[in-house]
Amino acid sequence: MKKQHTNHPELQGFHLEFSANFFENEIWLTIEQAMAHLNVSRSTIYRLRKEHSIPCFKLGNTPMFPKHLLNKILLQRAIRNVKPF
Repeated sequence: MKKQHTNHPELQGFHLEFSANFFENEIWLTIEQAMAHLNVSRSTIYRLRKEHSIPCFKLGNTPMFPKHLLNKILLQRAIRNVKPF
């Protein structure tokens, strides 16, 4: 029996849930602002974006980064790196 293919993207173990008010007061950062906020180079921002390690949304041709999600993801990764006593 042939496997039927759909044109829908499949979730690969990454799932985000938000409330309706999540983006109400969100601060959106441009590439330059994200570089300054994370204290990384432009090439690092592009690499993280390409690897889907940080959230990025395009508004026209401009990539925009939600500051709240950047902070949340980086904090979760930092906590995972802490070793228990």
